[in-house]
Amino acid sequence: MTADSPAEVATQYATDQNLRVRMETHERYGVGPGLEPRVDELLALRGDEALLDVGTGPGNFPGRLHAQGHRGRLVGVDLSPGMVERARETYPEVEFVGASADTLPFPVASFDVLTARHMLYHVPDVPAALTEFARVLRSGGRFLAVTNAAGYMSELWDVVAEVVPDEPELAGLLGSRAGSAVFSKQNGEGLVRESFGNVQVNFLNSALVFPSPEPVLAYLASMTALQRLTGEDRTRVRVALGRALAPRFRAGEWRVSKRVALIRAVKR
Repeated sequence: MTADSPAEVATQYATDQNLRVRMETHERYGVGPGLEPRVDELLALRGDEALLDVGTGPGNFPGRLHAQGHRGRLVGVDLSPGMVERARETYPEVEFVGASADTLPFPVASFDVLTARHMLYHVPDVPAALTEFARVLRSGGRFLAVTNAAGYMSELWDVVAEVVPDEPELAGLLGSRAGSAVFSKQNGEGLVRESFGNVQVNFLNSALVFPSPEPVLAYLASMTALQRLTGEDRTRVRVALGRALAPRFRAGEWRVSKRVALIRAVKR
């Protein structure tokens, strides 16, 4: 069980199409406390900080901060040119830069706050990226990573695991889950402590509640393993997944649990 390769990650995030499907799934079917209020609570921004969002994707986080009146410098970085282009179109008031997390094009001590939300498990060399994050933070600067905790969406991955023996192409979906282990709560806490010398971990528990199998299938179809398939293979795999999902909906809605870790540190 392996994570997506760098080339596959690049293809997956060449545009925001696949990511948008997943983001909209979480927005539409999510229940419980939201991530954004918890992030805002933990960052406790004054509004004048220079903030760098690494792996910014379509730029929604710094874009939201600007819309809410943040006066300090806001910069989003992403490796995908397509993501950077979309972010610039959507949020022209925010600065967006194409760059790798482990080679940031900024001088030492450029930022007061650095965020890395659901992205470090895509980075080939996490310690190198964390070292770079510490480099561009000022003394007293704050770092916040968001990542998956143990059991994140386990009910969904259990369904996929049921189908894999008959449809081995789906093993790549379980590889996506394995990719989260590259930087998860289990090892992320130690990695951050090694780079910053201190760490704090908080959790956010919520869920997805699906009314039918269709949005679940759409969510899975946005992922790399299914994007590789074409024609009859994709149709056959979709049918197999739908068959495995059907028993989960016999009593009505199906709940998939989410547990997210928010890992913080301060540059000292």
